[in-house]
Amino acid sequence: MTVTRRGLGWLIGAAGVTAAVSAGPGLWRRAVPPEIRTEPVPGLPGFRRVPRPGPALSPLVGLATGAPPPLPDDLCAALFGPASEGPGPDLSGPDFPGPDLPGTVPVACFTDIRCPWCRQLTPLLIARAVRRPAAIRIAWQPLPLLGEGSVLAARATLAAEAQGAALDWQARMMRGVLVPTLRGMREIAAGMGLDMAAFERDMDLPRTEARLAAARALAAAFGFVGTPGLVVGRVAILGGVDGPMLDRLIAEAQTAPAPASAPLSGPACG
Repeated sequence: MTVTRRGLGWLIGAAGVTAAVSAGPGLWRRAVPPEIRTEPVPGLPGFRRVPRPGPALSPLVGLATGAPPPLPDDLCAALFGPASEGPGPDLSGPDFPGPDLPGTVPVACFTDIRCPWCRQLTPLLIARAVRRPAAIRIAWQPLPLLGEGSVLAARATLAAEAQGAALDWQARMMRGVLVPTLRGMREIAAGMGLDMAAFERDMDLPRTEARLAAARALAAAFGFVGTPGLVVGRVAILGGVDGPMLDRLIAEAQTAPAPASAPLSGPACG
C-alpha cells in the first residue's frame, strides 16, 4: 500500500526522534548484547517467552474476570495477520506493500494508548519498520486495560487499520494526549485524510469487537497481564523493551529454526 507523503513525514519524524534518543546509551549494549533466556509458553507449543522476575501472576490479571476468552481457531493469523501474498493493502500488518521476504519477522505488539511504556516502544518499532520494511511485519493488537479512553482509542485504532493506515495512526496517536477523546480521535483521522464516514462506522462494527476479544484471548494465553506485550517471531516478552533488546529479538527470530509443532506452524507464524 502507498504511504501518503504527509504520513511518511510523520513516520520519518518519529524514526529520527527515536534514533537521537537511543543512540548514546545503546552503543555499549549493542557491542555486548544481553543474553535472552526463554521458557516454554504453557499451552502454546513452539512459542517461548522471556520470564519475568518475581512471583508468577495469573494471565487474567487486568484483562477480565471469569473464564478466559476462547482462543481464535487460527491463532497465528489472529496474532500476526495473514502473511502478505503480494502488493496491496495488508489490513492487519504494516503500511508497506509486497510479499513477505525470507527473513521477514512477524511482530505482534499489544498496546494501550494510556500506557507510558507503550509510548516508548511504539516509536522504536516504527523506526525499524521505516528503516527496514522487509525485516519486520507488525500487527498491532490493541489491548485497552486503562479505562474507557483506552477502549475508545482501541476502536479508533482498528477503524484506521481498516483503511490501511495502521502505522501512520500509531505514530500520530502515541504522540497525542494520554486521555483520548472521540473529538481527538476524529481530528487525527481527519488530519490523515481518512474516510470519516467509514472511520466512525468501523469503530462500532461487530468485527471490531471481535478483534478486541481476540486480542484479549491472545494476551491471556501469553500471560500478558499488562502492556506493552511483544511477540517477535516465536518469542514473547512483557514490559518495556529498549532498542538493542528489540534488535536482538528480531535478529534471533530471523535465524531461528522452524518449530516442530505442526498445529501452530505456517507462513503467518514465521
